[in-house]
Amino acid sequence: MSSQKLKIKLPKISTNNKNKNVRAEEVDLPFSLYPLFIPVQTIEGEVFSQYEIDLSNIIPEDIANDFSQNRIELSIAKPNVFITYDEEKGIYKYNLIEPLMDVNTFNIYLTLIDEVERSLLADTDHVPLGKILVDLSSKRPELKVFQGRVGELNVLSTPFKVALYYLLRNMFGYNILTPLLLDHNIEDISSSGLNLPIYVYHRQFEYTPTNIVITKQMNLFGKIIDGEQLLDELVLRFISLANKTISVATPIADGILPKGDRIAATFRREVSANGSSFVIRRFSESPITILDLINSKVLSPEAAAYLWYAIDMKLSFMVIGVTGAGKTTVLNAILNLVKESMKIVSIEDIPEIRLAQDNWVQLYARPAYGGLGKEVGLMDLLKLSLRYRPDIIVVGEIRGEEAYVLFQAISTGHGGATTFHAYDAESAVKRLMNEPLNIPSEWIPMMNIIVTVRRLPVYVGDKILLRRRAVSINEIVSYNDLRQSVRWDPNTDTHILDYNAAMVLRSRIEESGKNFDDAKAEIERRATFLKMMASTRQIVQSRDSYKILKKYIIKYSLRPEEAMREIQMMAGVKQVTQ
Repeated sequence: MSSQKLKIKLPKISTNNKNKNVRAEEVDLPFSLYPLFIPVQTIEGEVFSQYEIDLSNIIPEDIANDFSQNRIELSIAKPNVFITYDEEKGIYKYNLIEPLMDVNTFNIYLTLIDEVERSLLADTDHVPLGKILVDLSSKRPELKVFQGRVGELNVLSTPFKVALYYLLRNMFGYNILTPLLLDHNIEDISSSGLNLPIYVYHRQFEYTPTNIVITKQMNLFGKIIDGEQLLDELVLRFISLANKTISVATPIADGILPKGDRIAATFRREVSANGSSFVIRRFSESPITILDLINSKVLSPEAAAYLWYAIDMKLSFMVIGVTGAGKTTVLNAILNLVKESMKIVSIEDIPEIRLAQDNWVQLYARPAYGGLGKEVGLMDLLKLSLRYRPDIIVVGEIRGEEAYVLFQAISTGHGGATTFHAYDAESAVKRLMNEPLNIPSEWIPMMNIIVTVRRLPVYVGDKILLRRRAVSINEIVSYNDLRQSVRWDPNTDTHILDYNAAMVLRSRIEESGKNFDDAKAEIERRATFLKMMASTRQIVQSRDSYKILKKYIIKYSLRPEEAMREIQMMAGVKQVTQ
Protein backbone atom coordinates (compact mmCIF):
# COMPACT_ATOMS: atom_id res chain seq x y z
CA MET A 1 0.00 0.00 0.00
CA SER A 2 1.15 3.57 -0.50
CA SER A 3 2.67 5.22 2.53
CA GLN A 4 0.63 7.69 4.54
CA LYS A 5 0.90 9.64 7.76
CA LEU A 6 -1.01 7.92 10.52
CA LYS A 7 -1.54 8.47 14.20
CA ILE A 8 -3.43 5.76 16.05
CA LYS A 9 -4.74 6.48 19.51
CA LEU A 10 -5.58 3.52 21.68
CA PRO A 11 -7.52 3.85 24.94
CA LYS A 12 -5.30 3.75 28.00
CA ILE A 13 -5.80 0.84 30.35
CA SER A 14 -6.29 1.61 34.01
CA THR A 15 -4.89 -1.00 36.36
CA ASN A 16 -6.51 0.70 39.34
CA ASN A 17 -10.15 0.11 38.42
CA LYS A 18 -11.77 -0.60 41.78
CA ASN A 19 -15.15 -1.42 40.27
CA LYS A 20 -13.88 -4.69 38.86
CA ASN A 21 -12.83 -7.79 40.74
CA VAL A 22 -9.26 -8.14 39.51
CA ARG A 23 -8.15 -11.72 40.16
CA ALA A 24 -4.57 -11.52 38.90
CA GLU A 25 -3.02 -11.73 42.35
CA GLU A 26 -5.19 -14.72 43.25
CA VAL A 27 -3.89 -17.03 40.54
CA ASP A 28 -0.58 -18.71 39.97
CA LEU A 29 -0.17 -19.59 36.30
CA PRO A 30 2.90 -20.58 34.34
CA PHE A 31 4.36 -17.30 33.09
CA SER A 32 3.77 -18.35 29.48
CA LEU A 33 -0.01 -18.48 30.14
CA TYR A 34 -0.42 -14.90 31.35
CA PRO A 35 -2.12 -12.83 28.61
CA LEU A 36 0.66 -10.31 28.11
CA PHE A 37 0.07 -7.64 25.50
CA ILE A 38 1.82 -4.51 24.30
CA PRO A 39 0.72 -1.41 26.26
CA VAL A 40 0.90 0.96 23.29
CA GLN A 41 -1.15 4.14 23.38
CA THR A 42 -0.07 5.76 20.09
CA ILE A 43 1.69 4.85 16.88
CA GLU A 44 3.03 7.76 14.91
CA GLY A 45 4.87 7.93 11.63
CA GLU A 46 4.71 7.15 7.96
CA VAL A 47 2.89 3.85 7.43
CA PHE A 48 4.23 1.71 4.59
CA SER A 49 2.22 -1.44 5.18
CA GLN A 50 -0.79 -2.54 7.22
CA TYR A 51 -2.33 -6.01 7.49
CA GLU A 52 -3.97 -8.52 9.83
CA ILE A 53 -2.61 -11.84 11.11
CA ASP A 54 -4.88 -14.87 11.15
CA LEU A 55 -4.48 -17.18 14.16
CA SER A 56 -6.78 -19.89 12.81
CA ASN A 57 -3.75 -22.01 11.81
CA ILE A 58 -2.92 -22.77 15.46
CA ILE A 59 -6.44 -23.91 16.40
CA PRO A 60 -6.48 -27.73 16.81
CA GLU A 61 -8.99 -29.61 14.70
CA ASP A 62 -10.75 -31.10 17.74
CA ILE A 63 -11.48 -27.61 19.11
CA ALA A 64 -12.82 -26.48 15.73
CA ASN A 65 -15.04 -29.59 15.64
CA ASP A 66 -16.21 -28.93 19.21
CA PHE A 67 -17.30 -25.41 18.24
CA SER A 68 -19.17 -26.83 15.25
CA GLN A 69 -20.91 -29.51 17.34
CA ASN A 70 -22.02 -26.91 19.89
CA ARG A 71 -23.17 -24.55 17.13
CA ILE A 72 -20.77 -21.72 17.95
CA GLU A 73 -19.21 -19.47 15.34
CA LEU A 74 -15.43 -19.86 15.63
CA SER A 75 -14.53 -16.21 15.31
CA ILE A 76 -11.68 -14.71 17.29
CA ALA A 77 -10.17 -11.26 17.23
CA LYS A 78 -7.17 -10.61 14.95
CA PRO A 79 -3.96 -8.70 15.66
CA ASN A 80 -2.92 -5.93 13.28
CA VAL A 81 0.53 -5.01 11.97
CA PHE A 82 1.62 -1.49 11.04
CA ILE A 83 5.03 -1.00 9.41
CA THR A 84 6.13 2.56 10.08
CA TYR A 85 9.25 4.53 9.20
CA ASP A 86 11.25 6.31 11.87
CA GLU A 87 12.63 9.47 10.24
CA GLU A 88 15.03 10.17 13.11
CA LYS A 89 16.67 6.72 13.13
CA GLY A 90 16.18 6.03 9.43
CA ILE A 91 14.72 2.55 10.01
CA TYR A 92 11.40 0.78 9.66
CA LYS A 93 9.53 -0.44 12.73
CA TYR A 94 7.19 -3.43 13.07
CA ASN A 95 4.25 -2.41 15.28
CA LEU A 96 2.05 -5.25 16.51
CA ILE A 97 -1.36 -4.22 17.84
CA GLU A 98 -3.23 -7.04 19.56
CA PRO A 99 -6.90 -6.98 20.63
CA LEU A 100 -7.39 -4.63 23.56
CA MET A 101 -7.77 -6.39 26.89
CA ASP A 102 -9.43 -4.58 29.81
CA VAL A 103 -10.01 -5.77 33.36
CA ASN A 104 -13.35 -7.39 32.49
CA THR A 105 -11.81 -9.34 29.60
CA PHE A 106 -8.91 -10.37 31.83
CA ASN A 107 -11.35 -11.87 34.36
CA ILE A 108 -13.14 -13.72 31.55
CA TYR A 109 -9.76 -15.09 30.43
CA LEU A 110 -9.02 -16.35 33.94
CA THR A 111 -12.49 -17.92 34.12
CA LEU A 112 -11.81 -19.79 30.88
CA ILE A 113 -8.43 -20.95 32.22
CA ASP A 114 -10.18 -22.32 35.33
CA GLU A 115 -12.74 -24.19 33.23
CA VAL A 116 -10.08 -25.62 30.91
CA GLU A 117 -8.06 -26.83 33.91
CA ARG A 118 -11.18 -28.43 35.38
CA SER A 119 -11.89 -30.26 32.11
CA LEU A 120 -8.31 -31.53 31.94
CA LEU A 121 -8.53 -32.86 35.49
CA ALA A 122 -11.63 -34.76 34.39
CA ASP A 123 -9.28 -36.74 32.13
CA THR A 124 -10.84 -35.71 28.82
CA ASP A 125 -8.88 -36.58 25.69
CA HIS A 126 -9.20 -32.99 24.43
CA VAL A 127 -10.28 -29.54 25.62
CA PRO A 128 -14.07 -29.25 25.00
CA LEU A 129 -13.88 -25.47 24.59
CA GLY A 130 -17.18 -25.17 22.77
CA LYS A 131 -19.01 -27.08 25.50
CA ILE A 132 -17.26 -24.98 28.17
CA LEU A 133 -18.65 -21.81 26.59
CA VAL A 134 -22.18 -23.22 26.31
CA ASP A 135 -22.10 -24.38 29.96
CA LEU A 136 -20.77 -20.98 31.10
CA SER A 137 -23.57 -19.23 29.27
CA SER A 138 -26.10 -21.43 31.07
CA LYS A 139 -24.52 -21.31 34.57
CA ARG A 140 -23.46 -17.66 34.53
CA PRO A 141 -25.77 -15.60 32.28
CA GLU A 142 -24.34 -12.37 33.71
CA LEU A 143 -21.12 -13.04 31.78
CA LYS A 144 -23.00 -12.56 28.46
CA VAL A 145 -21.02 -15.20 26.59
CA PHE A 146 -23.07 -14.81 23.41
CA GLN A 147 -24.41 -11.68 21.74
CA GLY A 148 -26.73 -13.15 19.13
CA ARG A 149 -26.98 -15.69 16.33
CA VAL A 150 -25.98 -15.94 12.69
CA GLY A 151 -28.20 -18.56 11.17
CA GLU A 152 -27.93 -21.59 13.46
CA LEU A 153 -24.66 -20.46 15.08
CA ASN A 154 -24.26 -18.59 18.35
CA VAL A 155 -21.99 -15.56 18.08
CA LEU A 156 -19.55 -14.82 20.89
CA SER A 157 -19.66 -11.39 22.53
CA THR A 158 -16.68 -9.10 21.90
CA PRO A 159 -15.09 -9.61 25.38
CA PHE A 160 -15.22 -13.38 24.89
CA LYS A 161 -13.74 -13.09 21.38
CA VAL A 162 -10.81 -11.17 22.84
CA ALA A 163 -10.42 -13.56 25.80
CA LEU A 164 -10.58 -16.52 23.40
CA TYR A 165 -7.85 -14.91 21.27
CA TYR A 166 -5.45 -14.79 24.24
CA LEU A 167 -6.46 -18.28 25.41
CA LEU A 168 -5.73 -19.90 22.05
CA ARG A 169 -2.62 -17.76 21.54
CA ASN A 170 -1.11 -18.89 24.85
CA MET A 171 -2.30 -22.52 24.96
CA PHE A 172 -1.32 -23.46 21.41
CA GLY A 173 1.24 -20.76 20.63
CA TYR A 174 4.07 -18.93 22.33
CA ASN A 175 2.41 -16.11 24.26
CA ILE A 176 3.24 -12.67 22.91
CA LEU A 177 5.48 -14.15 20.16
CA THR A 178 2.65 -16.13 18.56
CA PRO A 179 1.57 -13.49 15.99
CA LEU A 180 5.17 -13.13 14.80
CA LEU A 181 5.39 -16.87 14.16
CA LEU A 182 2.14 -16.75 12.18
CA ASP A 183 3.08 -13.73 10.05
CA HIS A 184 3.97 -15.17 6.63
CA ASN A 185 5.99 -12.01 5.85
CA ILE A 186 8.54 -12.78 8.58
CA GLU A 187 11.59 -14.91 7.83
CA ASP A 188 13.50 -14.48 11.07
CA ILE A 189 12.69 -13.65 14.72
CA SER A 190 15.43 -12.79 17.20
CA SER A 191 15.55 -11.83 20.87
CA SER A 192 18.82 -10.60 22.37
CA GLY A 193 17.50 -10.74 25.93
CA LEU A 194 15.77 -8.51 28.48
CA ASN A 195 14.96 -4.83 27.89
CA LEU A 196 15.77 -5.06 24.18
CA PRO A 197 13.24 -5.01 21.33
CA ILE A 198 12.57 -8.26 19.53
CA TYR A 199 13.72 -7.96 15.92
CA VAL A 200 12.17 -9.55 12.85
CA TYR A 201 13.40 -10.00 9.30
CA HIS A 202 10.50 -8.88 7.11
CA ARG A 203 10.42 -10.03 3.49
CA GLN A 204 9.73 -6.51 2.29
CA PHE A 205 11.41 -4.32 4.93
CA GLU A 206 14.31 -6.56 6.05
CA TYR A 207 15.52 -6.30 9.68
CA THR A 208 13.16 -4.16 11.75
CA PRO A 209 12.71 -3.74 15.52
CA THR A 210 9.27 -4.54 16.89
CA ASN A 211 7.38 -2.82 19.68
CA ILE A 212 7.70 -6.02 21.75
CA VAL A 213 10.15 -5.62 24.64
CA ILE A 214 10.33 -8.18 27.46
CA THR A 215 11.35 -6.38 30.64
CA LYS A 216 12.35 -7.66 34.06
CA GLN A 217 9.03 -6.62 35.65
CA MET A 218 5.87 -6.61 33.54
CA ASN A 219 2.68 -5.32 35.16
CA LEU A 220 -0.53 -7.11 34.20
CA PHE A 221 -3.43 -5.52 36.07
CA GLY A 222 -1.48 -5.53 39.32
CA LYS A 223 0.20 -8.90 38.77
CA ILE A 224 3.97 -8.53 38.40
CA ILE A 225 5.32 -10.90 35.76
CA ASP A 226 9.00 -11.78 35.88
CA GLY A 227 10.11 -11.15 32.29
CA GLU A 228 13.36 -13.02 32.78
CA GLN A 229 11.51 -16.15 33.84
CA LEU A 230 9.07 -15.73 30.97
CA LEU A 231 11.99 -15.60 28.53
CA ASP A 232 13.54 -18.69 30.16
CA GLU A 233 10.25 -20.59 29.85
CA LEU A 234 9.83 -19.64 26.20
CA VAL A 235 13.36 -20.83 25.38
CA LEU A 236 12.80 -24.09 27.30
CA ARG A 237 9.56 -24.69 25.40
CA PHE A 238 11.10 -23.96 21.99
CA ILE A 239 14.05 -26.27 22.62
CA SER A 240 11.89 -29.07 24.06
CA LEU A 241 9.67 -28.92 20.96
CA ALA A 242 12.84 -29.37 18.91
CA ASN A 243 13.52 -32.58 20.91
CA LYS A 244 16.65 -31.05 22.39
CA THR A 245 17.65 -29.96 25.91
CA ILE A 246 19.06 -26.73 27.27
CA SER A 247 20.12 -25.97 30.84
CA VAL A 248 22.65 -24.15 32.97
CA ALA A 249 25.03 -27.07 32.38
CA THR A 250 24.51 -26.98 28.59
CA PRO A 251 23.40 -23.40 27.88
CA ILE A 252 23.56 -23.57 24.07
CA ALA A 253 21.20 -25.55 21.82
CA ASP A 254 19.77 -25.56 18.33
CA GLY A 255 17.24 -27.68 16.51
CA ILE A 256 14.18 -27.70 14.34
CA LEU A 257 10.64 -26.96 15.51
CA PRO A 258 7.66 -29.17 14.54
CA LYS A 259 6.69 -26.98 11.56
CA GLY A 260 10.24 -26.86 10.23
CA ASP A 261 11.40 -23.56 11.76
CA ARG A 262 15.03 -23.53 12.94
CA ILE A 263 15.79 -22.47 16.52
CA ALA A 264 19.11 -21.53 18.09
CA ALA A 265 19.15 -20.38 21.72
CA THR A 266 21.17 -19.60 24.82
CA PHE A 267 19.92 -20.14 28.38
CA ARG A 268 19.94 -17.54 31.14
CA ARG A 269 23.13 -15.53 31.67
CA GLU A 270 25.59 -18.41 31.31
CA VAL A 271 26.86 -17.24 27.92
CA SER A 272 24.55 -14.29 27.13
CA ALA A 273 24.88 -10.99 29.01
CA ASN A 274 21.19 -10.06 28.81
CA GLY A 275 19.67 -13.41 29.75
CA SER A 276 18.13 -16.09 27.55
CA SER A 277 18.29 -15.32 23.84
CA PHE A 278 17.09 -17.03 20.68
CA VAL A 279 16.87 -16.79 16.90
CA ILE A 280 14.11 -18.52 14.95
CA ARG A 281 14.55 -18.91 11.21
CA ARG A 282 11.14 -19.45 9.71
CA PHE A 283 10.37 -22.36 7.42
CA SER A 284 8.17 -21.08 4.62
CA GLU A 285 5.23 -23.32 3.74
CA SER A 286 5.43 -21.78 0.28
CA PRO A 287 9.17 -21.69 -0.56
CA ILE A 288 10.59 -18.76 -2.49
CA THR A 289 10.70 -19.62 -6.20
CA ILE A 290 12.85 -18.49 -9.09
CA LEU A 291 9.92 -16.21 -10.01
CA ASP A 292 10.16 -14.50 -6.62
CA LEU A 293 13.89 -14.04 -7.15
CA ILE A 294 13.20 -12.45 -10.54
CA ASN A 295 10.55 -10.11 -9.14
CA SER A 296 12.82 -9.05 -6.27
CA LYS A 297 15.76 -8.60 -8.71
CA VAL A 298 17.96 -11.19 -7.03
CA LEU A 299 18.30 -12.69 -10.51
CA SER A 300 17.25 -11.46 -13.94
CA PRO A 301 15.07 -13.66 -16.20
CA GLU A 302 18.10 -14.14 -18.47
CA ALA A 303 20.37 -15.26 -15.62
CA ALA A 304 17.66 -17.60 -14.32
CA ALA A 305 17.13 -19.07 -17.80
CA TYR A 306 20.90 -19.58 -18.15
CA LEU A 307 20.97 -21.54 -14.87
CA TRP A 308 17.90 -23.53 -15.92
CA TYR A 309 19.58 -24.55 -19.18
CA ALA A 310 22.84 -25.35 -17.36
CA ILE A 311 20.98 -27.74 -15.03
CA ASP A 312 19.39 -29.45 -18.03
CA MET A 313 22.94 -29.97 -19.33
CA LYS A 314 23.83 -31.56 -15.94
CA LEU A 315 26.28 -28.88 -14.88
CA SER A 316 27.03 -28.87 -11.15
CA PHE A 317 26.72 -25.63 -9.22
CA MET A 318 27.53 -24.07 -5.87
CA VAL A 319 25.82 -21.08 -4.23
CA ILE A 320 28.23 -19.06 -2.08
CA GLY A 321 27.90 -16.08 0.23
CA VAL A 322 28.22 -14.99 3.83
CA THR A 323 25.76 -15.87 6.62
CA GLY A 324 22.26 -14.56 5.87
CA ALA A 325 22.98 -13.85 2.21
CA GLY A 326 20.23 -16.22 1.06
CA LYS A 327 22.32 -19.16 -0.18
CA THR A 328 19.83 -21.92 0.70
CA THR A 329 16.92 -19.88 -0.72
CA VAL A 330 18.69 -19.49 -4.07
CA LEU A 331 19.78 -23.14 -4.06
CA ASN A 332 16.20 -24.29 -3.44
CA ALA A 333 14.79 -22.01 -6.16
CA ILE A 334 17.27 -23.26 -8.76
CA LEU A 335 16.67 -26.92 -7.87
CA ASN A 336 12.95 -26.51 -8.55
CA LEU A 337 13.90 -26.03 -12.22
CA VAL A 338 15.24 -29.60 -12.46
CA LYS A 339 13.49 -31.95 -14.90
CA GLU A 340 11.09 -34.43 -13.35
CA SER A 341 13.01 -37.27 -15.02
CA MET A 342 16.08 -36.48 -12.91
CA LYS A 343 16.53 -38.10 -9.50
CA ILE A 344 17.62 -35.81 -6.66
CA VAL A 345 19.05 -36.93 -3.32
CA SER A 346 19.45 -34.12 -0.77
CA ILE A 347 21.57 -34.35 2.40
CA GLU A 348 21.30 -31.79 5.21
CA ASP A 349 22.07 -31.27 8.89
CA ILE A 350 18.62 -29.74 9.34
CA PRO A 351 16.06 -30.18 6.52
CA GLU A 352 15.52 -26.81 4.83
CA ILE A 353 15.29 -27.69 1.14
CA ARG A 354 11.75 -28.07 -0.16
CA LEU A 355 11.19 -29.29 -3.70
CA ALA A 356 8.12 -29.97 -5.82
CA GLN A 357 9.87 -33.06 -7.15
CA ASP A 358 8.42 -36.55 -6.83
CA ASN A 359 11.71 -38.24 -7.69
CA TRP A 360 13.46 -36.79 -4.64
CA VAL A 361 15.01 -38.56 -1.62
CA GLN A 362 15.44 -36.24 1.37
CA LEU A 363 18.03 -37.34 3.93
CA TYR A 364 19.18 -35.54 7.06
CA ALA A 365 21.65 -36.12 9.87
CA ARG A 366 20.73 -37.59 13.27
CA PRO A 367 22.62 -37.47 16.57
CA ALA A 368 23.04 -40.51 18.78
CA TYR A 369 20.18 -40.95 21.27
CA GLY A 370 21.33 -40.40 24.86
CA GLY A 371 24.80 -41.61 24.04
CA LEU A 372 23.36 -44.85 22.65
CA GLY A 373 23.06 -45.95 19.06
CA LYS A 374 24.95 -44.57 16.11
CA GLU A 375 25.22 -40.95 15.13
CA VAL A 376 24.31 -40.54 11.46
CA GLY A 377 26.34 -37.69 9.99
CA LEU A 378 26.56 -36.02 6.59
CA MET A 379 29.43 -38.29 5.58
CA ASP A 380 27.38 -41.43 6.27
CA LEU A 381 24.46 -40.06 4.26
CA LEU A 382 26.66 -38.90 1.40
CA LYS A 383 28.20 -42.36 1.03
CA LEU A 384 24.73 -43.89 1.19
CA SER A 385 23.37 -41.49 -1.44
CA LEU A 386 25.75 -42.86 -4.08
CA ARG A 387 23.86 -46.18 -3.89
CA TYR A 388 20.59 -44.43 -4.73
CA ARG A 389 21.82 -43.76 -8.31
CA PRO A 390 21.08 -40.01 -8.16
CA ASP A 391 21.33 -37.62 -11.10
CA ILE A 392 21.96 -34.76 -8.70
CA ILE A 393 23.42 -35.00 -5.18
CA VAL A 394 22.54 -31.97 -3.08
CA VAL A 395 24.45 -31.23 0.13
CA GLY A 396 22.84 -28.41 2.10
CA GLU A 397 26.25 -27.01 3.07
CA ILE A 398 29.80 -28.30 2.78
CA ARG A 399 32.30 -27.37 5.47
CA GLY A 400 34.28 -30.52 6.28
CA GLU A 401 35.20 -33.96 5.00
CA GLU A 402 31.85 -34.30 3.20
CA ALA A 403 33.17 -31.79 0.63
CA TYR A 404 35.82 -34.32 -0.45
CA VAL A 405 33.22 -37.05 -0.96
CA LEU A 406 30.90 -34.69 -2.88
CA PHE A 407 33.67 -33.65 -5.28
CA GLN A 408 34.66 -37.29 -5.65
CA ALA A 409 31.06 -38.11 -6.57
CA ILE A 410 30.68 -35.36 -9.17
CA SER A 411 34.05 -36.31 -10.66
CA THR A 412 32.53 -39.70 -11.49
CA GLY A 413 29.63 -38.18 -13.42
CA HIS A 414 26.99 -37.34 -10.82
CA GLY A 415 25.52 -33.87 -10.86
CA GLY A 416 26.03 -31.87 -7.70
CA ALA A 417 24.70 -28.82 -5.91
CA THR A 418 25.58 -27.26 -2.57
CA THR A 419 26.13 -24.05 -0.61
CA PHE A 420 29.41 -22.79 0.78
CA HIS A 421 30.53 -19.91 2.99
CA ALA A 422 32.75 -17.60 0.95
CA TYR A 423 32.76 -13.95 -0.12
CA ASP A 424 33.50 -14.47 -3.82
CA ALA A 425 34.38 -17.19 -6.32
CA GLU A 426 38.15 -16.74 -5.96
CA SER A 427 38.08 -17.07 -2.16
CA ALA A 428 35.74 -20.07 -2.48
CA VAL A 429 38.26 -21.91 -4.67
CA LYS A 430 41.11 -21.09 -2.27
CA ARG A 431 39.09 -22.34 0.72
CA LEU A 432 38.24 -25.57 -1.10
CA MET A 433 41.88 -26.31 -1.93
CA ASN A 434 43.27 -25.58 1.55
CA GLU A 435 42.80 -26.99 5.05
CA PRO A 436 40.55 -28.55 6.19
CA LEU A 437 38.84 -29.37 2.87
CA ASN A 438 41.91 -30.16 0.71
CA ILE A 439 40.09 -30.64 -2.58
CA PRO A 440 42.62 -31.53 -5.32
CA SER A 441 43.05 -28.74 -7.88
CA GLU A 442 42.14 -31.20 -10.66
CA TRP A 443 38.69 -31.70 -9.10
CA ILE A 444 37.79 -28.01 -8.75
CA PRO A 445 36.43 -27.65 -12.34
CA MET A 446 34.00 -30.49 -11.62
CA MET A 447 31.94 -27.89 -9.74
CA ASN A 448 31.11 -26.14 -12.99
CA ILE A 449 29.31 -23.00 -11.77
CA ILE A 450 29.59 -20.71 -8.74
CA VAL A 451 26.67 -18.38 -7.96
CA THR A 452 27.67 -15.58 -5.57
CA VAL A 453 24.87 -14.08 -3.49
CA ARG A 454 25.24 -11.02 -1.29
CA ARG A 455 23.07 -8.79 0.88
CA LEU A 456 24.19 -5.27 0.09
CA PRO A 457 22.94 -1.65 0.00
CA VAL A 458 20.80 -0.77 -3.03
CA TYR A 459 18.99 2.45 -3.88
CA VAL A 460 15.20 1.98 -3.70
CA GLY A 461 13.71 5.30 -4.66
CA ASP A 462 15.52 7.89 -2.53
CA LYS A 463 16.42 5.41 0.24
CA ILE A 464 19.38 3.07 0.54
CA LEU A 465 18.13 -0.35 1.65
CA LEU A 466 19.81 -3.72 2.10
CA ARG A 467 18.77 -6.09 -0.66
CA ARG A 468 19.89 -9.54 -1.81
CA ARG A 469 21.49 -9.83 -5.23
CA ALA A 470 23.28 -12.54 -7.18
CA VAL A 471 26.32 -10.35 -7.87
CA SER A 472 28.04 -12.82 -10.18
CA ILE A 473 27.84 -16.23 -11.79
CA ASN A 474 31.20 -17.78 -12.66
CA GLU A 475 32.06 -20.83 -14.72
CA ILE A 476 35.13 -22.79 -13.56
CA VAL A 477 37.40 -23.67 -16.46
CA SER A 478 40.21 -24.64 -14.08
CA TYR A 479 41.15 -23.85 -10.50
CA ASN A 480 42.93 -20.67 -11.67
CA ASP A 481 40.64 -19.77 -14.57
CA LEU A 482 37.19 -18.46 -13.63
CA ARG A 483 34.97 -16.90 -16.29
CA GLN A 484 32.21 -14.50 -15.23
CA SER A 485 29.22 -15.44 -17.37
CA VAL A 486 26.79 -13.19 -15.46
CA ARG A 487 27.64 -9.98 -13.63
CA TRP A 488 25.50 -7.56 -11.67
CA ASP A 489 25.79 -3.85 -12.51
CA PRO A 490 25.23 -1.84 -9.29
CA ASN A 491 24.69 1.41 -11.24
CA THR A 492 21.62 0.11 -13.07
CA ASP A 493 20.71 -2.77 -10.71
CA THR A 494 20.65 -5.16 -13.66
CA HIS A 495 22.32 -8.45 -14.60
CA ILE A 496 24.39 -8.80 -17.78
CA LEU A 497 24.76 -12.23 -19.40
CA ASP A 498 28.00 -12.73 -21.35
CA TYR A 499 27.74 -15.77 -23.63
CA ASN A 500 31.39 -15.42 -24.64
CA ALA A 501 32.43 -16.20 -21.06
CA ALA A 502 30.18 -19.29 -20.86
CA MET A 503 32.96 -21.64 -21.98
CA VAL A 504 31.99 -24.60 -19.79
CA LEU A 505 28.38 -24.46 -20.93
CA ARG A 506 29.49 -24.11 -24.56
CA SER A 507 31.75 -27.15 -24.22
CA ARG A 508 28.95 -29.25 -22.68
CA ILE A 509 26.52 -28.18 -25.43
CA GLU A 510 28.96 -29.03 -28.19
CA GLU A 511 29.72 -32.40 -26.53
CA SER A 512 26.02 -33.20 -26.80
CA GLY A 513 26.04 -32.44 -30.54
CA LYS A 514 24.05 -29.21 -30.32
CA ASN A 515 24.75 -25.81 -31.82
CA PHE A 516 25.64 -23.06 -29.35
CA ASP A 517 23.67 -20.43 -31.29
CA ASP A 518 20.57 -22.62 -31.02
CA ALA A 519 21.22 -22.96 -27.28
CA LYS A 520 21.46 -19.16 -26.95
CA ALA A 521 18.12 -18.79 -28.70
CA GLU A 522 16.61 -21.40 -26.36
CA ILE A 523 17.95 -19.58 -23.27
CA GLU A 524 16.34 -16.35 -24.56
CA ARG A 525 13.01 -18.17 -25.07
CA ARG A 526 13.21 -19.55 -21.54
CA ALA A 527 13.97 -16.04 -20.22
CA THR A 528 10.80 -14.78 -21.90
CA PHE A 529 8.86 -17.74 -20.49
CA LEU A 530 10.10 -17.05 -16.93
CA LYS A 531 9.49 -13.31 -17.27
CA MET A 532 5.87 -13.93 -18.28
CA MET A 533 5.33 -16.36 -15.42
CA ALA A 534 6.85 -13.86 -12.98
CA SER A 535 4.29 -11.29 -14.09
CA THR A 536 1.33 -13.69 -13.74
CA ARG A 537 -0.41 -12.97 -10.44
CA GLN A 538 -2.32 -16.23 -10.25
CA ILE A 539 1.05 -18.03 -10.18
CA VAL A 540 3.29 -15.84 -8.00
CA GLN A 541 0.56 -14.97 -5.46
CA SER A 542 -0.57 -18.57 -4.97
CA ARG A 543 0.42 -20.40 -1.77
CA ASP A 544 1.34 -23.32 -4.05
CA SER A 545 3.39 -21.16 -6.44
CA TYR A 546 6.37 -23.55 -6.32
CA LYS A 547 4.13 -26.46 -7.37
CA ILE A 548 2.50 -24.44 -10.16
CA LEU A 549 5.93 -23.35 -11.37
CA LYS A 550 7.08 -26.96 -11.40
CA LYS A 551 4.02 -27.95 -13.40
CA TYR A 552 4.90 -25.47 -16.16
CA ILE A 553 8.62 -26.32 -16.05
CA ILE A 554 7.63 -29.94 -16.75
CA LYS A 555 5.19 -28.88 -19.47
CA TYR A 556 7.86 -26.71 -21.11
CA SER A 557 10.35 -29.60 -21.11
CA LEU A 558 7.78 -31.79 -22.89
CA ARG A 559 5.79 -29.36 -25.06
CA PRO A 560 7.50 -25.95 -25.03
CA GLU A 561 5.25 -24.24 -27.59
CA GLU A 562 2.06 -25.32 -25.78
CA ALA A 563 3.48 -24.19 -22.42
CA MET A 564 4.49 -20.82 -23.91
CA ARG A 565 1.02 -20.24 -25.40
CA GLU A 566 -0.69 -21.11 -22.10
CA ILE A 567 1.51 -18.73 -20.09
CA GLN A 568 1.01 -15.98 -22.71
CA MET A 569 -2.73 -16.30 -22.21
CA MET A 570 -2.43 -16.26 -18.42
CA ALA A 571 -0.10 -13.25 -18.48
CA GLY A 572 -2.29 -11.40 -20.97
CA VAL A 573 0.53 -11.13 -23.51
CA LYS A 574 -0.36 -10.97 -27.18
CA GLN A 575 1.21 -13.78 -29.14
CA VAL A 576 3.64 -12.65 -31.84
CA THR A 577 3.35 -14.57 -35.09
CA GLN A 578 6.66 -15.10 -36.78
